[in-house]
Amino acid sequence: MSGLDKIVEEIHRQAEAEAVQILNKADEYCKTYMEEVHKKVQEEVEEYNKKALTERTLYEEKTRSGGAFMERNSILKVKQQCISEVINEAQNKIRNLPAKEYFGFFEKILKTNVQPQNGIMKMSADDLKRMPDNFEENIKRIAETCGGTLTVSRQPISVKDGFVLVYGEVEENCTLKALFDTNIDKLKDIANEALFG
Repeated sequence: MSGLDKIVEEIHRQAEAEAVQILNKADEYCKTYMEEVHKKVQEEVEEYNKKALTERTLYEEKTRSGGAFMERNSILKVKQQCISEVINEAQNKIRNLPAKEYFGFFEKILKTNVQPQNGIMKMSADDLKRMPDNFEENIKRIAETCGGTLTVSRQPISVKDGFVLVYGEVEENCTLKALFDTNIDKLKDIANEALFG
């Protein structure tokens, strides 16, 4: 296993460990918050049930149904909020990685998006400033393994993080936001499973 592979594997291991910590913290927060919401909804349902006892059976059934619907919607809303917070926290965690790990993450992304053509990688001004010395050499090597070439443009673009690959008229958006947006349903499913089983 090469030194780069070891570094990538270590970055991946650390990222997974940090993701588990983030999910655990989010799980604790969500459980507490959901218990409060559940208690509040239960109180509302009980109030509706007391009123329903004085009305016809049909009114009672409608009230219970309304309460259950409110409870499901409240719980769903809290779950969606927790999932969004976990995803945002994961994005921020990646954004704030040390430069070596941050650019190592994007080297992995590059491997799945590089084309066997001559291309240009464009980044934000902030990322250009903190780019490690060996990054350009690494991306050139990655591009060569796919039969292409890749150079880093010194002209910054207005993205928050990540990079955009330009192959002639074709642009491949590999910013962190684009990566998360493209995989949002999968990420929500993963976060939902991790938080709520």
